[in-house]
Amino acid sequence: MKRLANTVAFVLSLAAVLAVAVALQAFSDLYNRRVDLTATQMLSLSPYTLSVLSEVKKPLHVDLYYERGERQRSRDLVELLRDHCPQLTYELVDLDRNPARAKEHRVDHYDRAVLQYDGREVVVFAGSEESLVGGIARILAERARVLYFLDGHKERSLGAGNGEAWSRASQVLRNEGYELRPLTLLQLTDVPSDASAVVLAGPETDLAEGELRALTSYLERGGAVLVAVDPLVLPRLEAWVAGYGFALGDDVVIDRANRVYGSDGTNVVVPYYRDHAAVRSMTTPSVLGRARSVDIAPGHHDDVTRGPSIVARTAQESFAARDASRTRAGEVTFDEQRDRQGPIGIMAVTLVAPDSDRPGRIALVGDADFASDAFFSLMGNKNLLVNVIGWLVPTGAEGARPETAATQLGPMSPMYVSDELAQTIFWSAAVAQPAVVLLIGVLVLVGRRRRR
Repeated sequence: MKRLANTVAFVLSLAAVLAVAVALQAFSDLYNRRVDLTATQMLSLSPYTLSVLSEVKKPLHVDLYYERGERQRSRDLVELLRDHCPQLTYELVDLDRNPARAKEHRVDHYDRAVLQYDGREVVVFAGSEESLVGGIARILAERARVLYFLDGHKERSLGAGNGEAWSRASQVLRNEGYELRPLTLLQLTDVPSDASAVVLAGPETDLAEGELRALTSYLERGGAVLVAVDPLVLPRLEAWVAGYGFALGDDVVIDRANRVYGSDGTNVVVPYYRDHAAVRSMTTPSVLGRARSVDIAPGHHDDVTRGPSIVARTAQESFAARDASRTRAGEVTFDEQRDRQGPIGIMAVTLVAPDSDRPGRIALVGDADFASDAFFSLMGNKNLLVNVIGWLVPTGAEGARPETAATQLGPMSPMYVSDELAQTIFWSAAVAQPAVVLLIGVLVLVGRRRRR
């Protein structure tokens, strides 16, 4: 009898444990939460990715063509996306075993995804979160998002070249779902009607009056323009931006206290961002090269809701060195009579005809180096560019982009330190540490001689 009672108790206990396990599993299915404990957060999606996925309102199907042996990596990525997007379905396709199907979808390389959404279909690179999500953002848009880069004034090249080119930036923008095309306004009377935005990537010679009139007409139709301009004398362009409430200074911003490690003071850190849609998701300082100041023009006032408005500034220790030619020979000391103490504005935005149904948008940055190959991977530079473009071409998605490993080292370390901290590092590493080692060696030597 006692044995029967023990058996019944054991069965009931086992049933209770199973019931609790089933209840916990059901509860976890209803309230699923993922905790990423990896050092690089490799199991978490970026804020921008989550923002894009939230825009998916209709069924989205992904056919992902993978290379044999890489199935699990591809599956992990799309599973992460599906966890946050119930509308997403996917199928993993072995390219080597399904050549006919791949040819039908115009796929001829590994790590390609065929996206189908609302009757539209697009083939994108799917080797990373950034590229695949960029393809999703692209197919969500009802019409192509085209960025025209003004040409003919020695602007930064979009192809691979020296460190001043925008080749890495252009690849990131393509991953974001933009089409990039050159624009020679000297041969046209107006900006093409399919332009989502026009980019002036560091012109070294001034624009013609006809080009500026075309840009003005484009803005009045609800267009968008990004002007990234270095400390150069460009009278017509400076007068044109002044008409929209901006003032470009004839100066160079110097910041020796918060310098990028190993550089002179002309490479400045930008730690202060305003609460504005163009920079709202910026949580990491960005690094500028040889930058000029951007201010509100006389007769205008700073209006963050309608513009013009300064949205990014350098540190308090920085200053604007009047007369850009002074800095070409090296560092410059602060001159109270001519120079202006920081923080210094380096980026501003404004709306054109803000009361219209579709206001135009302008973003002005006093530096073109921040998006160059030498600077693009430093700190928050990539997010600064894509966030500003995202404000010029509103998509509804925002946030920091996925982190990618650097494929090329720039000429500088991505660290920045104050002069005081640099001195501390020097005395600690170059003086104190060797001195301690030397002292220990002397003490050991003296102790051995005394024991003899």
